[in-house]
Amino acid sequence: MMKVLFAGCLLFLLLNVAHVECRVAPVESRRHDDDSSPDRLYKLFIFGDSIADDGNVPNPGLNRGSRAWYYPYGMSDDDHDNSPTGRFSNNMVQSDFLAKILGHDESPPPYAAHKARRGKKSNRINSSGMNFANASSGAVYLVPTLGAQIDQFSSLVSDGVITERDLDESVALVAYSGRDYGRISNSASDDYIARFADDVTEEIAGIVKQLQELGVPKVLVNSVPPLGCTPWMSRFTNYDHCDKRGNMISDAHNTALLDKLGKEKNVMLLDVNTMFTELVSPKPGSTLSKQFKYMYQPCCESIDASGYCGQYDGNRPLFRLCRNPDEYFYWDYIHPTHAGWKAVMQLLQGPIMAFLGISNLNHF
Repeated sequence: MMKVLFAGCLLFLLLNVAHVECRVAPVESRRHDDDSSPDRLYKLFIFGDSIADDGNVPNPGLNRGSRAWYYPYGMSDDDHDNSPTGRFSNNMVQSDFLAKILGHDESPPPYAAHKARRGKKSNRINSSGMNFANASSGAVYLVPTLGAQIDQFSSLVSDGVITERDLDESVALVAYSGRDYGRISNSASDDYIARFADDVTEEIAGIVKQLQELGVPKVLVNSVPPLGCTPWMSRFTNYDHCDKRGNMISDAHNTALLDKLGKEKNVMLLDVNTMFTELVSPKPGSTLSKQFKYMYQPCCESIDASGYCGQYDGNRPLFRLCRNPDEYFYWDYIHPTHAGWKAVMQLLQGPIMAFLGISNLNHF
């Protein structure tokens, strides 16, 4: 199990999420670009895949890769007229909740939006930062790679679009959920999985080093969630329990990641894996399981085992949609619901605040 920085305030968050205010050492306050304010917000730079993407995947028309631009994705998102925004959820994703912890309303705008308006408006980035995460990305074997996202970021730094001041007041999230591991066959040996995980985590460690060299002071890095607990794998158990082999792959990744980054200064490993596990596959006596009626079954389930949420045959939907997404941890075969991500990030909020020196608890 991955070690993570747990501050004392996490205990209070677990006991009384709705009312507690965690306080740590006083720091410079962070509010939007107001030099006279004692509180200045961190700018947030997001890198990763579909668990953090807020609109970077192109929309050539409905298909498996672009489905987040179509109903029922975004169906619970009141702030965006209950319409899809390119997020792989019924509403918010991890990057949105991290932004809220930092005091923003939602994830920073996607890089794709900045690229589209280049030359038409001011080339300054949004005061909240920028999101480079692309749902199609892998670390090594799937393109565009995470490295391509770093290249986009580096180009904006070189061009002066992202300034030294932006970097001084920033934090980055590397939200990788393990897409490369889909290339591992069922017959792969434990040694092969370990070598594969070493390659993937070596690339992630290199990305963290690049971000630091470019001037990002603090970097958050996700552990890989328990892949065997996703509906994509738990469906073979009739949504009854997690697949052990899938979780073994996650454990191999997270062990290698801890070995490479666990002692790095100004790097925090977000133990997403443990939080997912506590919520969907809790130990006996745990109260966290009471948050979700359905822990393995997706809210939006494809009728065809090889299909996807949001797929149509003409006007006929090829998926089943639940009535209340808040009762489900998972939205589709891979991604959590808004409620699922909210529960995960509430558990991580205290450690994140302690790591970043944030004193005011922002409720979500």
